[in-house]
Amino acid sequence: MEHVFIIMPCIRSLGDRDGAAWATPSRLGQSEGMTLLKDRIAVVTGAGRGIGFGIAKAFCRAGARVVIGELVEEQGQKAAGQLEAEGYDAEFVPLDVTVSKSCAGLVEKVMARRGRIDVLVNNAGIARLHKSEEMPEADWRLQIDVMLTGVFLCTQAVARVMIERRRGSVVNIASIGGMGGWPMRSAYNAAKAGVIALTEVLAAEWAQHNIRLNCVSSGVTRTEMVASAIAKGHASADQYTNRIPLGRLAEVREIADAALFLASDRASYVTGQNLRVDGGWVPYGNLHATGFPEDELDG
Repeated sequence: MEHVFIIMPCIRSLGDRDGAAWATPSRLGQSEGMTLLKDRIAVVTGAGRGIGFGIAKAFCRAGARVVIGELVEEQGQKAAGQLEAEGYDAEFVPLDVTVSKSCAGLVEKVMARRGRIDVLVNNAGIARLHKSEEMPEADWRLQIDVMLTGVFLCTQAVARVMIERRRGSVVNIASIGGMGGWPMRSAYNAAKAGVIALTEVLAAEWAQHNIRLNCVSSGVTRTEMVASAIAKGHASADQYTNRIPLGRLAEVREIADAALFLASDRASYVTGQNLRVDGGWVPYGNLHATGFPEDELDG
């Protein structure tokens, strides 16, 4: 009789957080990933810093020619300048995702200079935390406008030229917040849930035009925004890491690598998908007061 042996890896307990016990982020090798987007024209919104800039840099390393669409001119110019200084093809175009004319204007400029748009990444975002009964209407509308309406307006403007070419890939940056009821984040989570649904709708609608749409739902990531929330007492690094099965925050490059995969031809048969990059947060469950220190917000 033939014997089959299955070797299962040893998994350490969630309470054991020593650095040697947990895997560290991996990166695509240069020879493997440097041509994934060779000569593709990629627009990344909100790419002046944080995850957006990380995605822009990952795309540049993969051979793309990147357009940084950014509301804050100083940040956009600085980001593009930094990439150019490293020898990449990058440029800044002012963009307000909440205004359809601004979205159309960006497309017009890119088409005039580059002749096409191959990839769009909708990353622009903003967060305003409030108790829902105290949420100012202006803050509600701002978050929905930037993170949901803005995604639609940018995608609509870019899709019009992608449809003509019968080719394109759109990656929307959503969040695991769009899959859970997190206190004090009603507008943020509603917007991100909307992005996930919108991605599925447009993926089904535009598949006939050979346009793929997917989204990345990032977990808690080591960004300036998260660092600021921790510094203000709105969040706790220890509570986050204790809540995440992998035992650490995500690095920006890990979110960027997921976006790179979905944007590239390696995902040529992938559309309408929501790729969670969350260290196991969602499958572990949405336990109260673990990772969401909302009680500390009043302090």
